Amino acid sequence: MIGMDLYWIWLCTVKGIGPVTQKKLLAVFQSPELIYRADREELVNRTGLRVSFIDALMESRSLEKAKKIQNSLVKHDIWLLKMIDKLYLAEVSKLSTTPALLYYRGNLKEDSVGVAIVGSRRCTKYGKQVTSEAASYLAGQGIPVISGMAKGIDGYAHTACLKAGGYTLAFLANGLDICYPPEHQILMEQIIENGAVISPYPPQTRPLKSNFYKRNALMSAWSFKVLVIEAGIKSGALMTAQYAEQQEKAVLAVPNSIYSPESAGTNKLISQGADIYLQPAQLLPEGYAEKMESAPATQANDAGNSKLPETQAAVELSPLERRILDRLKAPQYMEQLVDIFDGNMAALLDALCSMELEGKITISQGKMVSAIIDYY
Repeated sequence: MIGMDLYWIWLCTVKGIGPVTQKKLLAVFQSPELIYRADREELVNRTGLRVSFIDALMESRSLEKAKKIQNSLVKHDIWLLKMIDKLYLAEVSKLSTTPALLYYRGNLKEDSVGVAIVGSRRCTKYGKQVTSEAASYLAGQGIPVISGMAKGIDGYAHTACLKAGGYTLAFLANGLDICYPPEHQILMEQIIENGAVISPYPPQTRPLKSNFYKRNALMSAWSFKVLVIEAGIKSGALMTAQYAEQQEKAVLAVPNSIYSPESAGTNKLISQGADIYLQPAQLLPEGYAEKMESAPATQANDAGNSKLPETQAAVELSPLERRILDRLKAPQYMEQLVDIFDGNMAALLDALCSMELEGKITISQGKMVSAIIDYY
């Protein structure tokens, strides 16, 4: 990591200086270092910024904070993504509200635009099935699956994509040295191995409620379509849909019963003009099908037909999965299974999530675990 990056970190951590002002300054001075070295008179004459912004810049003329952040980046294998970098999507960097600097861990592709799949943390079996099918289909088509690594729909989208051999990006509302929610630690590591986690926030930033606005705006900006699977009337997923509409991105919503609280938000989106989602092929970009006509379709077709199976004749089980299923002769609460993982609830949740996606178990009301296959 070169010294010049310190000035990018400095500029993007000056209190009171947001993305709009960051980009206005960069348009004038061309580099953060020149902004740092400019005196008050030059800042006033060349930028026309308000006195409060000039004061904030002048009072922050120290690289000590930036150096501490840089040390943390090295420690946690976090990389900088500057708006001038090739990996920072050009269409995203042009938006006035997107930060001039992002942080990421993992393997970020040059062309990583994809489809955002978002939804409720308290999702239903129906929502899980739709999520699994959509994410697996996108993975088979080579299209990145984008989500926020939250509980529920987000977690299932990432997991289904990874299991189908796809590429996935998770946008977080906290520093990348923190895993939120904590029980997704293993999932986060898998995403880093087969995709990337991205954040507009430096290390040690806690996941405050206010942080999710910027995260959701980035998530939709990095996508050419947004699919809302399930969402309550006050769900954060609706915020992502709103940003997508502002950014002129296509929004699709999954219809469901008018009596389902988990779908009150998605049904409302449909009533307001969102496209009704009925099949995974709707998630493809314009002209994608024609471009792929000459390519083998087996993988994509298999992924598009994937779903959570009700039964499974021949099932391969790991020793750990067999131990779990041995305990599920009758339904059990999650807490009754955690001893299998020596009290590590995060490891248990990761295993149960994978088993549910593979149709080996079902989880009801977020707590009760039941076996749905006969493996004897």
